[in-house]
Amino acid sequence: MRKFGRLALCAVAVMILAAGCSKKDTPEETTAAAQIDRGSVTSLGEYTGVEVTRPSTEVTDEELEQRIQSILDANPERVEVTRAAKDGDIVNIDYVGMKDGVAFDGGTAQGYDLELGSGTFIDGFEDGLIGAKTGDERSLNLTFPETYGNEELAGQAVVFDVTVNSVMEVHDAVLNDAFVQRMSDLSTVDEFRADTLADMQEEKETQADEQVENDAFQAVIDATEFSLNEEAVEQQYQTQLAYYTSMVEMYGMTLEQYVSLFGMTQEEFEEQLHTSARQAIQQQLVVEAIAEKEGLVVDDEDRQGVADLYGTTIESLQSSYGEEALDQTAMIYKVVHYIKNNAVVK
Repeated sequence: MRKFGRLALCAVAVMILAAGCSKKDTPEETTAAAQIDRGSVTSLGEYTGVEVTRPSTEVTDEELEQRIQSILDANPERVEVTRAAKDGDIVNIDYVGMKDGVAFDGGTAQGYDLELGSGTFIDGFEDGLIGAKTGDERSLNLTFPETYGNEELAGQAVVFDVTVNSVMEVHDAVLNDAFVQRMSDLSTVDEFRADTLADMQEEKETQADEQVENDAFQAVIDATEFSLNEEAVEQQYQTQLAYYTSMVEMYGMTLEQYVSLFGMTQEEFEEQLHTSARQAIQQQLVVEAIAEKEGLVVDDEDRQGVADLYGTTIESLQSSYGEEALDQTAMIYKVVHYIKNNAVVK
């Protein structure tokens, strides 16, 4: 459960912004919902001097070799050939997709690298290029699947006019100076190993800092006693459920299909969302209690920190989600950082 609690810390900030967005869209409904009493902190746990253990940041030889191998696997060597394309080859193509003789949105590209047999395109597209050579032009008469995410194309007959610009064989990459020079501005394998090791070390340092921060905050949650309003928990759950449902619909999926990718049933996912909703309210109540006790106030530096996390500007977040939602989110991070900065790290 602790691991899930750390995930919920991220989720609560997202949900506050999501609620802020809905508040702007439907002010009467969400304002009334926001007035539901969430409950209270009945006994605030100690939040200064919290003892946490910082994970090891050592990068082992095995980890380094695994990372290097993953880089090699992800960047095979491509060798252009003059023979006909076969399964497993990469073809560079230009294509135009047409429905009833008219090009449709998203159906045109130039210089696209497609691995034949990857299943990237709809059934029949990749098979239709087997045997093609550089310079060949082919017209592929295909039908989009009934379950395709774009309703205008689902189940529709289309024609793709394709030009093959090149055919390339794929060979396993070999770690040598030539590979290093192909992939980076470095020159030798030794430089590549040192650079990869430095990247991994930096990643582990960042992960360790985040672990300390999350563990310290979770320790405060665990040491705090609450009296929660179950109606507010249900509201938080419905907000999270609506957020995820809307998110997966943008990819043409149902929630059940999405969670199955992670080996979960929808019922299991919804059960976790209920747990997350309860934790989110607990986190909000603790944040408010500590902020009030310590006199913490959100300023532009805190707002900018949230904007940096989302890769945008303060003004954009305020316009999209509202000033209140942004400040609530900024306060979460401010309090969490306060706990971390006052923790005893072993």
